[in-house]
Amino acid sequence: MKVKTSLVLFLSIIWGIDLYAQLHLTSVDFDRVPQKKVQGLLKQQFEGGVNYFIELKPSCYNVQDSSRYSHQNSSHIIKETILKVWVKLKSIRPKDEYRGRMVSFGFLYSKNKDKIFYDNDDIKGIEEGEVLYLNLKLLGGIKNIAVALEVTKVDEENKIIRFCYLNNGMTEGTQQVRLIEDKDGNTVISQESKYRNKSKFREKRLYPIFHRQAVNELHANIQKFIEGF
Repeated sequence: MKVKTSLVLFLSIIWGIDLYAQLHLTSVDFDRVPQKKVQGLLKQQFEGGVNYFIELKPSCYNVQDSSRYSHQNSSHIIKETILKVWVKLKSIRPKDEYRGRMVSFGFLYSKNKDKIFYDNDDIKGIEEGEVLYLNLKLLGGIKNIAVALEVTKVDEENKIIRFCYLNNGMTEGTQQVRLIEDKDGNTVISQESKYRNKSKFREKRLYPIFHRQAVNELHANIQKFIEGF
């Protein structure tokens, strides 16, 4: 048995066989990802030295360096119980959640499954370790940018979903969605963003405007999904 194991290891070294298969960035089918900027972001990550999706790391808000981050907060009320909203929020498909004039869904990579999911694939629900590639259409399409966010927390008890930007993009920080029950028994979707950008002009002047628009569109999509059930 030891001889057989040693032989396998020897051959894997010579032939470059990966005994623990991991999905390569070049595995993405660009024919199923229509946004050019999303394709460009993937190429940028690859050229920056990332070969496998599993190598992508989140760059979350650092409380010890809090003074260097900007903050944005918004909220939206849905006239449904918090439990119903939470269940529906977790089950909404990315293509339905990120679908509008401004934000569109590119594709999703699951670290847990080591698998890529495209627009029409069956995605069972949000879970930690998912990386979302999104396209943001700004100024009516004059400018497009791509962003990638990793789901770093799904907290059942406190009804929190947390996203972090990846560590090789222009933006660092955290976006947190939290459900809160108000005094009338309705659900408040609270979204808190703590971020910093390599360009201070973008961070201070552009991000707040476009972020507000994107969040409003996102909340409207969530409300349509919940009310449509």
